[in-house]
Amino acid sequence: MAEEITFWDYSRSQALSRYNGSKIDAREIADLCGIRKDAESIDTAFPSPDAIAEIHPLALKRPSRWEAAIAAAIYAYSGQIAARQEVIKARELLDRLPRADRSALTVSRMLALVPTMIAGFRFSRQGDTFNPEANRYLEGARFLSALLEDRPALDVEIGLCAHRAGVGDPALPAHVDASGSSRMVAFVGSLLDNSLAKQRTVNVSQQTATDRAAGTVHSLVFTRYALDGRMEHLLRTLDQHADDIRALLTRHNAVSDTEFRFTPLDPFSELVERDMEEAFGPDWSGAPADPRWKSGETLDAAVEAAKGTMLRFTRNEPHALDHLLAIHANSEHPSERGTSALHWFDRHHRQPLEVRARYDVAFHHRLALTTLSRDSVGIGMERGWDAYQWLAWNAAYGSARTAMPLLYARSSTEPASHVSLRSFNLRQFW
Repeated sequence: MAEEITFWDYSRSQALSRYNGSKIDAREIADLCGIRKDAESIDTAFPSPDAIAEIHPLALKRPSRWEAAIAAAIYAYSGQIAARQEVIKARELLDRLPRADRSALTVSRMLALVPTMIAGFRFSRQGDTFNPEANRYLEGARFLSALLEDRPALDVEIGLCAHRAGVGDPALPAHVDASGSSRMVAFVGSLLDNSLAKQRTVNVSQQTATDRAAGTVHSLVFTRYALDGRMEHLLRTLDQHADDIRALLTRHNAVSDTEFRFTPLDPFSELVERDMEEAFGPDWSGAPADPRWKSGETLDAAVEAAKGTMLRFTRNEPHALDHLLAIHANSEHPSERGTSALHWFDRHHRQPLEVRARYDVAFHHRLALTTLSRDSVGIGMERGWDAYQWLAWNAAYGSARTAMPLLYARSSTEPASHVSLRSFNLRQFW
């Protein structure tokens, strides 16, 4: 009996979402293409069921038929029509796999995983340097190899730090975007449900409405709410965002073979704070006691890169804590947690740039160490992906030449289009 593919629709239109969680065989990819094509009025030809099912998984025979099958699967799952230069990246990804993984790959398993990786992650041939627009094939092969390993369990770490509304209109949306967040979990579910791990868990970490929220919301946004006497409104919005994500994960878990867990970020942040105290002393400003943070090491380079990033986005607008506290006390909904958040905000923004940069690097380094210790993988879904984050992960895994099991999903500012994957976006759904 042929292996089955677990289908998830992570397209913009969600035209096939009624089939989410269904088990299909490779031949049915052609049927799904036909249903989607009719629903979206797309005039494109796709291969027949036999043409898809009879390909060689590694394209060793009839490579043009293999490419057509990859393009059809990308369209069935994502609703995007992939240009050939995107499709052939699937072959390069497979070429980077260990020989054992390549020889064990079946048609169904390949069509379940490889088209989703091409649709959801952008790849390039960059070497040892950071590229914010694309992942390295090196990481892609390690990630895919983890999905193909017959193992007792596989964990995925996803951090959501999207409480950064645009500074042009400094307000948080009332709710998490339902379509964007649903597409995110469908995409991750498509990868994990089709992996060979016996048990699959996705840990979705998000900042909740505690005093530390003052550090995840953009400072201009936070200050605007504080000056308007709407601190409690801000915190209630963060509560709502957490409720939205919890409800989404509960709905997904009802039909998925993968368990999605909501994890408040504060316990992890406390670990990072302990790391900081051990490395730099009580106020985090001392000379590094840990040799990994010494001058010339990768973490030191990450701190310098983080300082540059922060300087581009930091606004040194003065704020008097007493004034903000008085506004909150006289607001319509004064609260203890609002007062606590204001105090945290003041302490955080009085720290020197060096200290704040160290903390951000320590945060991503701890996330990398956690992923490494669990032999798990990471998927980047948050808005930003900067050089200092990449360096913080490099320091955990050894060097820039070492493959890390971390991939960042596609992000695009281009208008939505079915023409190519260039406009496809799975991040920034707040």
